[in-house]
Amino acid sequence: MKWIGITGGIATGKSTVSKMLQDLGEVVIDADLLAKEVVQPESFGLNAVVTYFGPEVLKKSGELDRKKMAEIVFKDPTQRTLLENILHPLIQWRSLQEREVLQHSGKVKAFYDAALIYEKNLQSRFDAIIVVVANQDVQKKRLMERNKLTPVQAQKIIESQWPLLKKAEQAKYVIDNNGTINETKKQLVSILKEI
Repeated sequence: MKWIGITGGIATGKSTVSKMLQDLGEVVIDADLLAKEVVQPESFGLNAVVTYFGPEVLKKSGELDRKKMAEIVFKDPTQRTLLENILHPLIQWRSLQEREVLQHSGKVKAFYDAALIYEKNLQSRFDAIIVVVANQDVQKKRLMERNKLTPVQAQKIIESQWPLLKKAEQAKYVIDNNGTINETKKQLVSILKEI
């Protein structure tokens, strides 16, 4: 089975491309959904996060307060690294389980949507990687609208990630998502034909 990574930067349209793939009948495993799964109430992942960051990162319901967690980790790269070191092994374990299930079910190809493929040095696990890019002004505008952030907050988040150009240079395929939805879909369909 071909295992194809989809990555990009925050607010570049990676999720939009994943949704297009699903609409086209492709199987997409979403690392963000796996990340939510591994911190369900009373899970090992959530207990580990609370052990390090304290009970103030929990909502009254016992769920992880993702907004509070984001505030902590985007202010301090050391804290972000610690959170990633807790969660990423769990997310990777779950993604490998999902991949095995798909392989045994006879799927010819599947896609894995994850923001940190290059940052976590996972590129060797994939047959190909698609990087979704957008220029920084577009990213910033989308991020501010989506997350109700100030320009300074949005810029900090963008700067906390690997440069998109660095990811694009290493990828087999690049989708430019600065244009219309139809332009993005046309690029994706072309890549699917090649795969």
